[in-house]
Amino acid sequence: MNAFLAEVEKRAYHMARFAVADRDEALDIVQDAMLTLVRRYADRPADEWRPLFFRILQSRITDHHRRAAVRRRLFGWMPRRPGAADDA
Repeated sequence: MNAFLAEVEKRAYHMARFAVADRDEALDIVQDAMLTLVRRYADRPADEWRPLFFRILQSRITDHHRRAAVRRRLFGWMPRRPGAADDA
């Protein structure tokens, strides 16, 4: 499992970084996807890990976008603080 995670780590980070445009959020998303794979699917055959992992990663990215949309709807009317990071 460790070798697999090391193999997909860089690609997963680049995918998440491109999708969410935030380095820290991308790292959190990749870490969460990796932990989910290890906790729920470590007993599966190794040839199933790649599609499972990238499906989990894509789901986490989608979840991030959904949460950001809800935040914009709920708090979009509030004035932005100077220097605040952009969610989009």
